[in-house]
Amino acid sequence: MASEGKSFARRDLLLEIQNEVQPEWEAAGVFRAEARESAPKPGEKFFSTFPFPYMNGYLHLGHAFSLSKIEFASAYHRLRGANVLLPFGFHCTGMPIKASADKLAREIQQYGNPPVFSAEVEQENSKQGAEVQDDSGDAPTLPDQFRGKKSKVAAKSGGQLHQWEIMRSVGLTDSEIAEFQDPYKWLYYFPPLAVDDLKAFGLGCDWRRSFVTTDVNPFFDSFVRWQMRKLKSMGKIVKDRRYTIFSPLDGQPCADHDRASGEGVLPQEYTLIKMEVMQPFPPKFAPLQGKRVFLVAATLRPETMFGQTNAWVLPDGKYGAFEINETDVFILTERAALNLAYQNFSKIPQKPSCLVELSGYDLIGLPLRSPLSFNETIYALPMLTILTNKGTGIVTSVPSDAPDDYMALHDLKSKPALRAKYGVKDEWVVPFDIVPIINIPEFGDKAAEKVCLDLKIKSQNDKEKLAEAKRLTYLKGFTDGTMLVGEFAGRKVQEIKPLIKSKLIESGEAILYSEPEKLVMSRSGDECVVALTDQWYLTYGESEWRKMAEECLANMNLYSEETRHGFEHTLSWLNQWACSRSFGLGTRIPWDEQFLVESLSDSSLYMVYYTVAHILHGDDMYGGSTSTVRPQQMTDEVWDYLFCDGTYPKSSDIRSDLLSKMKQEFEYWYPLDLRASGKDLIQNHLTFFIYNHVAIMARHHWPRGIRCNGHIMLNSEKMSKSTGNFRTLRQAIEEFGSDPTRFSLADAGDGVDDANFVFETANAAILRLTKEIAWIKEVLSAESSLRASPPSTYADKVFENDINIAIRLTEKAYDNFLFREALKNGFYDLQAARDEYRLSCGNSGMNRDLVLRFVDVQTRLITPICPHYAEYVWRKLLKKEGFAVLGGWPTSNEPDLVLKSANKYLQDSIVLMRKLLQKQLLGSKKAPKKGAPVTSLTEDKLRGLVYVNEQFDGWKAHCLKILQSKFDQQNHSFAPDAETLEQLKETLQKDGQAENFKQIQKLCMPFLRFKKDEAIALGPQALDLKLPFGEIEVLQTNVDLIKRQLGLEEVEILSASHPDAVAKAGQQAALLKQNPPSPGNPTAIFSTR
Repeated sequence: MASEGKSFARRDLLLEIQNEVQPEWEAAGVFRAEARESAPKPGEKFFSTFPFPYMNGYLHLGHAFSLSKIEFASAYHRLRGANVLLPFGFHCTGMPIKASADKLAREIQQYGNPPVFSAEVEQENSKQGAEVQDDSGDAPTLPDQFRGKKSKVAAKSGGQLHQWEIMRSVGLTDSEIAEFQDPYKWLYYFPPLAVDDLKAFGLGCDWRRSFVTTDVNPFFDSFVRWQMRKLKSMGKIVKDRRYTIFSPLDGQPCADHDRASGEGVLPQEYTLIKMEVMQPFPPKFAPLQGKRVFLVAATLRPETMFGQTNAWVLPDGKYGAFEINETDVFILTERAALNLAYQNFSKIPQKPSCLVELSGYDLIGLPLRSPLSFNETIYALPMLTILTNKGTGIVTSVPSDAPDDYMALHDLKSKPALRAKYGVKDEWVVPFDIVPIINIPEFGDKAAEKVCLDLKIKSQNDKEKLAEAKRLTYLKGFTDGTMLVGEFAGRKVQEIKPLIKSKLIESGEAILYSEPEKLVMSRSGDECVVALTDQWYLTYGESEWRKMAEECLANMNLYSEETRHGFEHTLSWLNQWACSRSFGLGTRIPWDEQFLVESLSDSSLYMVYYTVAHILHGDDMYGGSTSTVRPQQMTDEVWDYLFCDGTYPKSSDIRSDLLSKMKQEFEYWYPLDLRASGKDLIQNHLTFFIYNHVAIMARHHWPRGIRCNGHIMLNSEKMSKSTGNFRTLRQAIEEFGSDPTRFSLADAGDGVDDANFVFETANAAILRLTKEIAWIKEVLSAESSLRASPPSTYADKVFENDINIAIRLTEKAYDNFLFREALKNGFYDLQAARDEYRLSCGNSGMNRDLVLRFVDVQTRLITPICPHYAEYVWRKLLKKEGFAVLGGWPTSNEPDLVLKSANKYLQDSIVLMRKLLQKQLLGSKKAPKKGAPVTSLTEDKLRGLVYVNEQFDGWKAHCLKILQSKFDQQNHSFAPDAETLEQLKETLQKDGQAENFKQIQKLCMPFLRFKKDEAIALGPQALDLKLPFGEIEVLQTNVDLIKRQLGLEEVEILSASHPDAVAKAGQQAALLKQNPPSPGNPTAIFSTR
């Protein structure tokens, strides 16, 4: 197996098999998909796609996991005879490749070629690596489209933040690395490697339809330009000025896929309250003389400004006095000043101008005049819990409604030593009392004070309790609070909040300010800000467009309610999306060529491009010169004709047969049957995919399904390069082989929760598959020793039935995209049935026809997951014609569920008898209890008496009949216990047993609970008075098996209701009373002959 210190022979056998099979598939064109002349009927074609991966590195197991969902599904549909199209493209649009290439160029320019990094630089990079939590987009592994919430800098770089070192880590030589300064080198280097890896994986792909994005591919470039013009002509693209997450280093907006961390983070809008510093200024403010100076605080609650008692600053915080215009200066953190500079609040646009650097200590005691405050003058005071990475580092204090403010002010008022420590004068604090401004039901008009007292909060450092206090009061204050002061007194807070905000802005006492909700790092390595930018936007969220998207979603198969809820939530908030960029690779905005189409906007409709790509490209993924169609011939009129039921393009000089062929391909394959992806793409790419399809495609071409999965862990830990818990697809195939890798991917999990790729599962698959090959060879070489007559024995019938059940259950699992279930039913359970059959047959041997059917069926059922193994068994061992991947789904007779139940009863009974035998053998060796008869048993020449009671009687029968009448089959529920017990009492009265009711009740309650649970789980048959088969008949038929399994000389099956049978137990009859048999639970007594 593939682990250190062990033989690799088994794995190498599987590698040898896959290396033989794959060229044969390719030579035969097994996975080439051609549209047929007639339109496909339901189930006759299957077209699925996977989000094309980003090409700045090797594919890894995260990609393979999501991809495996459509690979297994496609292989299943192909096996069933459907015409299957599984294409695969390569995404190169956006900034990561360009940013990495530029970074490489800077390193060469600064440190030489090859670069020699100084010790200081290495130390700094090590420090940076320690500060970042996870992965980096600079590293040449694919940007993980199944990302978590943490940054990817460390994991993708393995702690190496030099681009040169990152490139070395994937096996490139120094002379090769220098070539990657050209971003287009990446486009020609990594996609062919990905093709090699996917072919080695056994992907059933039509490679003729593969393509790369960006203007390097003139056909795809033409397609994207058409898509953008189409959307603009429909009013779906507009130019607007909006707040956008922005990378100062890149000089452009930073969309989700441009980010190393912070995917999904949006701008957070605040109201910036201008608190004017009153004259005279302290000496350190000398450079600010003649200007209006403001401490500015970011707030989400402008309606509370009436209750201000002071402002807060962080004593050790770093602040600056930044020029906003010719007259105004804002005091705030440099980070906030940078955000403001990109929102047109800086004397020098996009560049903060700091006149004086200040600390929090310099600000303590400043007298301030603040908007709406009832106190004419308030003071800046120290607060120890201010975060300078959020807001401006300045905080307004409203102790009536903010628990943090209340406790900080309480600390200063009650602790003279704390005031003395920070030089706070009494008059800045002591005279200022709480100002009631809002009444909140349950909390009154001093909500912060009440909740802090209720929770017994001791100081401003009690963070957990303060968080709970805010949770209890903030939302309730907004939804249920009533204003007590100001012109809006008596009105609800949620009504007047926007009105107060507008008045503050109109009066010049506040401005709007935005910053990222959380830290966002661009792939170029800089911290992003929020900028107010002119951009081209897709009008996602527009009411009519959204209604169409919701209609499409409602008719799609999403395979999970959690997935549906995710889409519904995204559609509820998604708004305009910036679709233009000025940096990176891609297609130019056709009407404004200074901009590029951003990477999530050129990847929302490309699935339709797959339908014609092979005709346009001529087997060249770059759209080179081998095609009979020229890129300039692909006009908007042609694209409209192909995809939008447009009129025939009479002006086109493309041959009419080619145009007809392309249109036929699209009409045949569309709509898309399935899109598979990580669930984190719901919030952007997958929702964009729906929006673009409903905008451009006719209703009958809207997509039919999306299947989302969770992230994949390796061995129960997060996949991460920085920890070494990482595998590229290539590494996994080299380590385990393709089929064991696929086997472990199928076993990893099927839901939307995180899945787990376990190396031991892959190693176990190596062992299982190779042992199965050996067993098949062995049994086929000894075929003459197998029974040649038609299947006739009980074991034959059970095994044949198990095969039929496996086919049906595996089919159901594949239909529902439950590949772990398919593996369980079609491989694990079927092998267990084979092993049980082999044991059951004993000396009579297995039936030849059944063994051959088992091998045939198991091979077909495992084909979608382990196709190389299946081909070897199919062609080399079973000597069948053609390919296993096209071999067809096995036929099956209707499973006999009664026989299945009977066999389970048989196997469970043997296990039970074995336990009873062991108990009696051990018991006979112990000293007998006084007065207890004991028969001494030895382990040879044992005789077994098996007692069966085939039907419930007495009070148990009464209980079951009552439960039958009280069971709601539709809802799988029962009437209340009181009703059941009342009816039981009435029944016992009729039988003259009412006086024993309390005693019977104690006995029947556990029985009732057990049977109710069984009925809820299994259905009403659990309440039958007897099993659906004859227990005595089943056991009698299999006496030989029981004797072999238990090592008995003789076995007799007896009815416990027959007096003569009980008499045979002799002195051991007491055991029958101790452990009486019941339907489904026989009792065995053993003795020596």
